[in-house]
Formats: sequence, structure tokens, C-alpha cells
Amino acid sequence: MLSTVLHPFVMMPDMTRALRPDIENGWHHVMNRGTNHADVFFDDCDRIEFGQRLADVFERFGVRTHAYCLMDNHFHLLWHCPDAGLSDAMQRVSSLYTRHVNDRVGRDGPLFRGRFHSRLITDERHLVAAVRYIHRNPLDLPGITSARQYRWSSHRTYLGLRRKPEWMCTATVLQGWGLEAFDRFVDGGLQAPRRVDGHELRTMVAATELVLAERGAPTDARLGAVARKVVLAWATANAATADHVLMESFGLKSVGALRKASSRARSMVESEPELDVVMSKVIDLVANEWDNTGLTRVVRDRGAS
Repeated sequence: MLSTVLHPFVMMPDMTRALRPDIENGWHHVMNRGTNHADVFFDDCDRIEFGQRLADVFERFGVRTHAYCLMDNHFHLLWHCPDAGLSDAMQRVSSLYTRHVNDRVGRDGPLFRGRFHSRLITDERHLVAAVRYIHRNPLDLPGITSARQYRWSSHRTYLGLRRKPEWMCTATVLQGWGLEAFDRFVDGGLQAPRRVDGHELRTMVAATELVLAERGAPTDARLGAVARKVVLAWATANAATADHVLMESFGLKSVGALRKASSRARSMVESEPELDVVMSKVIDLVANEWDNTGLTRVVRDRGAS
């Protein structure tokens, strides 16, 4: 069972706008991107250097990487921090890597937007969903039709197609998986459930904040407000969720207030087509966290191949 490997996960109270936890034995999905949508990886030597920074924080802080994906203008990491230190480790990676790039290409100033984004991993289903999402990031690129085609993610390491560095661990996620089944799981599609509850809505808001940050939302201050509107628009249009659940989840006092907020949220989404893309990526990130039947089927079948 995965739970015997991951225990104990630290559970955080439900909240619409999650604080960044820096806790012992914390598991985190971490993302940051370049300032003003700019690239942060300019050459393969930069990606190799970033891997050296991951080795450095493993040696210095004990922070182990369980998944990664290095895109041109952003990165994703899945980190386990046994002794806490998430912020210290991320600050060290960012500052030393920025110094490397600035020295190599003759630039000056910050490379990354100021605040990295993180999402606490709370259980095994969440863990598997995060790894799947990280490995699927390159599928947005032209010509990439399978996660295994992309060189600069950990998916090929998971499949045994690349040597596993000391600073990385695949065993926790792969326990019980056949490699072919894991590969199919990452590449395959998932569907959102027809009904979501208050906890799942809050999960969606947190996931939407991460996806908005990944895609370059203008400021962190807006992330929470935009994320809530995107999720509200989706929930009222696609999920058979009771009005009282929506009202409680979004802090609305009456059905009339819910109708007005829903109308404004749908208008915002309709006026910004990019938000439909954001929502599809959110569903991709969280769907198998919710789908008990689907995940049970995957867990049952995954050791068979």
C-alpha cells in the first residue's frame, strides 16, 4: 500500500486561500516561472545546472525530488521535505540558478517572478495526481504526443529510460505500478466527476491558483479572486452541486447573491477564452484525486502489466 510509504501525511484545515505550509515531512508541488513570461532555460546546459541545484538542496536540506518538469519558461517540482525548509531550499535553488544564468548569458536582475507557488500534498491520491500533471506538462508543446518523448521531465526516469540520480526518488510513487500501466496512466485522459462537494471545490480553487500562476497570471494578489470565479463558473455550468454547498464554499449569503456571482463569473470566463484552457488543466490535475471508482480501478489494474 502506498500509505505505508507516505505515512504520515500532514493534513491542513480546509481554506479557500491556502497558506504556504513549511512543515516537517511536508510534500509539496512547487512551481515557478520567469518574470514577464520570459524563458528561464535557454540551453541544455542550464537544465543540467538546475539538476545540480536539486542535488545541492538534497545534500544540504535533505529535500528529495520525486518528480520534475523543466519547460522553457517555468518548472514544476514534487518535493518531500523531511525536516521542513521548503522556502529555504527553494530560495537557494532560485538564487544560485539565477546567478548561473546571469553569469553565462551576461544578464542582470531577477530571473524568476518573486513568489514561487506551492500546493501541499495531503494524501496518496493527491500525490499521484500531481506527478501525472507534472509529467503531462510537455503535452502542450508542438510535436509532443506522449510524456516519454520529452527529455527534461522525470517521466523517462520513472520508466527506466534514464539513470536515476541520487537526489531523486521514484519508488514511492511507483509502488505497485507496472511501468506500462504507469505510462498509460500519465498519457491517458481523465474526466471530472458530475458532482463535487465543498472540500473538492476548495481543492479546485487551490489547483486553479497553481495553473493560473503557471500560465502567467499578472499578480499573486489576483490569483485567489480569479481562481474562485473560474471554479464558480465551472461548478454552476457543469457540476450538479447544491446551491447551499456553493453558497457556503464561496461565502455567499443568499441564492440571489449566488446567481449574481455566478453570472459575473461566467461573463468573465466567456470574455477570456484562455480561462477555458486553465479549467481544462485544472480538471486534468485534480480529476483522479476525486474519482474514487476510477482510481480504485487504476490501483487494481496497475500491477497487472
